[in-house]
Amino acid sequence: MRLTALTFNILLLCASALGITSFLNSNDQSRFKDILLSGLNSDDTGSLDYAIRGLTFLESDVPNKNNLCQKLKTKLESQAPETLFHVGKASASLNCALQLSNTQKETLETTITASKGVSEIFFATGALSSFGATLDAPKVLKALNAALKKDDSISSLGQAFQVASLLDGDVSTVFGRIEDVVVQADQIDGKMLQFEGGLSVTALVISGAYKLANTVGQAPFISKEQANKFAEYFVSRKSVQTIKGVYYLLEVTSILADNAFHIPVAITLASKAAVSKSEPKFQVKVTNILGKNLGSLTVIADSATRTLDDAVVLSQKQLTPKDGSFELDLMSSNPGKGVYRVALSASSSDDTRLVGNVGAIVEVKVLTKIAIEETEIGTADSDQSTAAKLRKITYPKKLDGSLEADSHQKLILKFVLRDTLSKELVTVHQAFVRLTHRESQQEIFFVAEPDVNDAYKFDLDLATKAKDFLYLSGHYSMDLIIGDAVIENPTVWQIAELQLSFVTPSSGQPKSSKAIEMYQMKPEIKHMFREPEKRPPGIVSNTFTLLAILPFVIFIVLVSRLGVNFSSLSFSLSALGFHLSIGGIFVLFVSFWLYLNMFQTLKLLVVIAIPAFVSGNYMLTQIAAKRRGATK
Repeated sequence: MRLTALTFNILLLCASALGITSFLNSNDQSRFKDILLSGLNSDDTGSLDYAIRGLTFLESDVPNKNNLCQKLKTKLESQAPETLFHVGKASASLNCALQLSNTQKETLETTITASKGVSEIFFATGALSSFGATLDAPKVLKALNAALKKDDSISSLGQAFQVASLLDGDVSTVFGRIEDVVVQADQIDGKMLQFEGGLSVTALVISGAYKLANTVGQAPFISKEQANKFAEYFVSRKSVQTIKGVYYLLEVTSILADNAFHIPVAITLASKAAVSKSEPKFQVKVTNILGKNLGSLTVIADSATRTLDDAVVLSQKQLTPKDGSFELDLMSSNPGKGVYRVALSASSSDDTRLVGNVGAIVEVKVLTKIAIEETEIGTADSDQSTAAKLRKITYPKKLDGSLEADSHQKLILKFVLRDTLSKELVTVHQAFVRLTHRESQQEIFFVAEPDVNDAYKFDLDLATKAKDFLYLSGHYSMDLIIGDAVIENPTVWQIAELQLSFVTPSSGQPKSSKAIEMYQMKPEIKHMFREPEKRPPGIVSNTFTLLAILPFVIFIVLVSRLGVNFSSLSFSLSALGFHLSIGGIFVLFVSFWLYLNMFQTLKLLVVIAIPAFVSGNYMLTQIAAKRRGATK
């Protein structure tokens, strides 16, 4: 039986790969509207076009249509096919009275026949069709096939599908390429399909494939599973923020929500994901990916399986329609507490387009209430020399008086948890005992563990756990905390007041004082700079100064004895400039020694060195010329 149930669940999980987990709800569409409205103020023709057509998909009124038509009219002067494409698409959505000139029509037709790429044909044909011009299908198809031979990338094929959907006649050569491009899709986690290039490229290809299939009157080469995986990808991209991205998302979801071949189905929860004895039912919505109802449907719960042990509690149970949703009384099958995977299938008697409508999984919690019973609390000697002294207590009462214990004893708490519905003993994820010191509000938590019979016992040896309490004796309050994800009544029960005594370690400061000091203000931390090194004695500094000055004194003495020849000294402008510059350099060096830094000194040195070099060059040239004249 267990093997059969496991096999059944595996099959359902495989089928659930077709189910869509979400849809574009009203909040998503409201956010899209705000993004698109912001695009109406754009001067970019593409953004303006995407904003207008996106609002049309949302069935929302476009404000200031006349002003927008005038804005588009100014853009109509362009000869660029891409600009005319966006103007044509936007004006067609607004019903603007705009027309192409004969020159523009001829330019677009020439672009198609002389085109070197699919993109040019896409924009040119789109512009012509938007302004109501008749397309020459054979010429366009010939040019399109020739362009695809040069470039058959995914985006080019997506544009080719869009172009072929506008043509009359036989377009099977392009229609057959749908299968080629779909097999190139990348799979994400086994649940989604997308093309390289992201949302815009994927939406362009899929919307073009379904438009072309509608033109041909034949289902596209896209399986039901592939259609649902593409739909799951588009729904997962509902956080898109760009105007272009929003437009492409709305266009492709609008097509997938209403076409002649595939309608992906979203089966999602419409109520809380939890049931209990007081609220035994949950509801689901069955919609397309835009959140719209799909008409008269029959919804069946194929199974409800508990995730903990794969126990199946129901199978093939029909849900009841209620206010646009479908309702199931899960508690009528008497399930135990836990998380259940409910496999749902929706069918229609007259609509065969539905895909992803079998094996959709929703997770529902079955909640229960628990009762705390057989509670006993007391103390016992740590060496077990005497029997434990336990006192019974009933929830939610508090133990009368105060329970005293010291380091030679241990504290004992026993209790069981019982499911109020099944009357069975249960265990929970969280069972804690909290002890709070009344004076310092210091809290310490311990885990209560169940035994093999699911009975909880908390055993605290005060001697071994004294360090955890920081040896802080005094008055404590004791609380029992019970919690779990599948219980309705999580509980915090103040069980008793305790008077605990711990033996303070013989050496060092008492732990109680340390615990109090832990939360007191600490002294301010101040940065201390390194103390300067001790300066040398004055005699050393003075001696060094005299030694530095001594060469200059010797120079003066020698000059005075030998005499100075001023005959060659010139008082020309260059000589005066040179000597002043040299003097300035000496002054600069002294200033550097006293208060300037290296960077300031180098900047000033560059300023002084330039006139020193120029004037020195002229002065030396003049001296050399005088010497040559004297020699002659």
